[in-house]
Amino acid sequence: MNATSKSVILVVDDDALVRVHSNFALEDAGYEVVEASNAADALVKLKERPDIAALFTDVRMPGDLDGIDLANAVHAQRPDIAIVVTSGTDNGTTAALPAAAQFVQKPYTGAQISRLLRP
Repeated sequence: MNATSKSVILVVDDDALVRVHSNFALEDAGYEVVEASNAADALVKLKERPDIAALFTDVRMPGDLDGIDLANAVHAQRPDIAIVVTSGTDNGTTAALPAAAQFVQKPYTGAQISRLLRP
């Protein structure tokens, strides 16, 4: 077994099928995946898992915070975390994201996400 640990990615999407698809693609690329179904759950997971190295989140989610709010909150708490945000449309999304965050429009491939999250 390899002595190096896998990079941990927090995947946040309220659509379970999309989350599973993203998880499989990222696990196939060698990442460990932690799941959350909304921004509030994601912030809890972030506190529980200091080893999270990246965030991959959808923009539209139920609850008080959407993916843009989550990206900004994560960046404020942990500026070391790579952030990739996805949505079906841009609609000014990129302007509201932290400067270091990246945006990928749906539909995306697992290879695209893996490439964007690579350190």
